Amino acid sequence: MTGKGFGYSYTNTRVRVMKSKLIDSTEYPKLMKMSLDQIARFLGESEYKKEIEELGAVFEEANLIEYAVNRNLANSFKKILSFSLKDSRKSVLVFLKKYDIWNIKTILRGKQSNENPEEIIQNLIPAGEFSEEFLTEVIKKSNSVEEAVEFFKKTSYYGIMKKHLSNLTELEDELDINYFNELIESSSGKVKNLMIQQAVYLDALNEARAKETKISMKNIISTKKRKKIVVENLEEARVEFKKDISAKGKKLVHEFKRDSSPVIGYFIAKENEANNLRIITRGKQSNLPLDLIEKQMVF
Repeated sequence: MTGKGFGYSYTNTRVRVMKSKLIDSTEYPKLMKMSLDQIARFLGESEYKKEIEELGAVFEEANLIEYAVNRNLANSFKKILSFSLKDSRKSVLVFLKKYDIWNIKTILRGKQSNENPEEIIQNLIPAGEFSEEFLTEVIKKSNSVEEAVEFFKKTSYYGIMKKHLSNLTELEDELDINYFNELIESSSGKVKNLMIQQAVYLDALNEARAKETKISMKNIISTKKRKKIVVENLEEARVEFKKDISAKGKKLVHEFKRDSSPVIGYFIAKENEANNLRIITRGKQSNLPLDLIEKQMVF
């Protein structure tokens, strides 16, 4: 990302240490053969210990694992933000806006579906600008989508939310487009190329979903600026795209430049770890065959 490079060396060094503590790819085949209780115990002896212990008295099995994964993801990213300095901190803040958007979507969809407030809260990932306290207040004090939106009146998202209040799909599309445009605009070099590639893949997947569902979605990247990708099998393409982004993100962690490459690379690797754990958990809960679970994973 742009800037004079202040704070990058310190932040990147600490991030590489965190990267070394991610679940090793050799552990996933073992996890797939475990029961949900065994997976929870495994995580309780790892970097997820704090979250498993905090949530273990309230939840069990699949819910315990998923909620612990979400909370650990948020805690890991907030930890990086806490020790990021100057230019590095600016880079982290821009990237983490994706979780503000995730939380907005989670709250609005939850309100639209009349979900239990506690269920909505557990699906939050408060790793961005909005604190867990603020997001919890929104959920507990609003009784509808319209009331929830008003809590964001002083934020940069409010205009989009009000504009598309009657259509959450359009609202979500607009938030995603703004996020990626800001992220790409503030990036440079390999990070910028990776963010563009990620947006191109998302557009291809959205176009394929639109054909299936007959629900149109806006492109994040202008079709004039990118090579057309035709998706024939939605699930296979999703996994292949994630593998490509994950592989490129992993290489960024080991970049030694005065920029945010290692941080963005870590974010991608950590998100992939969280996704793999969710896939295993949901697969186990649904009694899916191991080969089908493995096909969905990236490691």
